[in-house]
Amino acid sequence: MNLRQLLTITTKRLNRYSSSPALDAEILLSLVLKKPREFLYSHPEYKVNQSLVTAYQLLVTRRLKGVPVAYLTGQQEFYGLNFLVNKNTLIPRPDTELLIDEVLRIAKSYRLSAIGDIATGSGCIAVTLAKHLPQAKIYATDISRPALKVAEKNARLHGVKGQIKFKQGNLLEPLKNIKLDILIANLPYLTAAEVKNEPSIQAEPRQALLGGPDGLKLFRQLFSQLAARRQKPRLIFLEIGCDQAPALKLLAQKHLPAYRLKIKTDLAGRDRVIILTKNKRS
Repeated sequence: MNLRQLLTITTKRLNRYSSSPALDAEILLSLVLKKPREFLYSHPEYKVNQSLVTAYQLLVTRRLKGVPVAYLTGQQEFYGLNFLVNKNTLIPRPDTELLIDEVLRIAKSYRLSAIGDIATGSGCIAVTLAKHLPQAKIYATDISRPALKVAEKNARLHGVKGQIKFKQGNLLEPLKNIKLDILIANLPYLTAAEVKNEPSIQAEPRQALLGGPDGLKLFRQLFSQLAARRQKPRLIFLEIGCDQAPALKLLAQKHLPAYRLKIKTDLAGRDRVIILTKNKRS
């Protein structure tokens, strides 16, 4: 059997279970071959032995059972960088790149000393910002110790371990005595029903997805923690669910009345990022 035949058979098998069956088939075959995907295109007649086919089919079977490709390969691209991921971390998604875009766009106008990344997960936000803002000191928190271990590996992988301090704890609690210029949070914001109705995320850690009955549980905790801080960040960036902006606007008015709120939409026109800017007089 050659590569073309193997890919054709596998794509058909994956067609009912994946939104990108051909891509999944190529990525997994590239992994087993230990060659770039370009090799598949340039050598379609390359003969594969039975041991390779067996190893490949084992991966395909796991994919058919719902394991994401990123967990099978152990990595995911985000903002032009490859990040290690596993069952303890969410898989970085393109939607979150808007959060990075906005932070980098606005941060250029500020003299930065400290950035907080709350619920860091794989560390993709903290590491990406460290690469683009080498002058900033970054503090990344997560309640999950296994997730923090992955984040620390990613920081070492990309050469920014010395720029980021990783701390375990609930939201802002590990950073009580640290003055932050910018706070960034990509919190769990899905309801149980939303998680149940989205097949693509069933293998990802529930703790990193669920935000309580209305998806806002962690936002309420974070806003309360922010309100209690004597020294508040100048800028706050939050990734949100597409229907959560009105409720979060009310929360901000209650807990952080000295901030101006702006909403940014993603490429599909959905509310995706909230930016809170502290008034200069406050």
